[in-house]
Amino acid sequence: MIRQFVPLVAFLGAFLGENCEVVLHDTSTKEKSVLAIANGHISGRSEGAPLTDLALKFVVNKDYEKRDWVMGYTTRTRDGRPLHSATYFIRGDDGELAGMLCLNMDTSDLVQARDMLNKVIAAVGFASSKEKQSTDHAAHTETFSGSMEELTENLIRRVVAAAHIPPDRMTIAEKMGIMSTLNSHGVFLLKGSIRVVAEHLAASEATIYRYLQKLNEQ
Repeated sequence: MIRQFVPLVAFLGAFLGENCEVVLHDTSTKEKSVLAIANGHISGRSEGAPLTDLALKFVVNKDYEKRDWVMGYTTRTRDGRPLHSATYFIRGDDGELAGMLCLNMDTSDLVQARDMLNKVIAAVGFASSKEKQSTDHAAHTETFSGSMEELTENLIRRVVAAAHIPPDRMTIAEKMGIMSTLNSHGVFLLKGSIRVVAEHLAASEATIYRYLQKLNEQ
């Protein structure tokens, strides 16, 4: 069912131009979910790349049950360029999530042009206090990874580093806290994640399975 959207990826990529990445995800294969991609130079991905951490959050939180799409959020490329992004949820006949069609527009040129115009406007004294007020769209952190291993590593490293405590000095409660955060990010939906988490938390795989079971019971 998802493959019927493949031609749409090339069509949108050609129409929207090289500054807009178009990605079709098959959510049944999270580790190699990118089924088709146009203008992949924006994120550096290609077919066979995994879901992003943000897309995993959409799956975990079941955003697709509440709305048809998420639009107008801001993400960033690996080198910090801002992307204006949107995700359309594709449901199967049973109503469950089957895939996602994502757009990532590189707006760095527009941002530079806006900043230059703002400086000119400010210099000639046209900006009033009301004009200076602005409302930003929601900004999200999204990791664009080329492989499942890279995605898992990036997610785990970021969460463990945020604790500011070496894993071998963590208490069980602190490790459980990290496990809870990783679970909310959808890390354990990825194959092989138990082994990687065990390595980063200086624990055995059996211990990680036990922690995860406790989280699921809660």
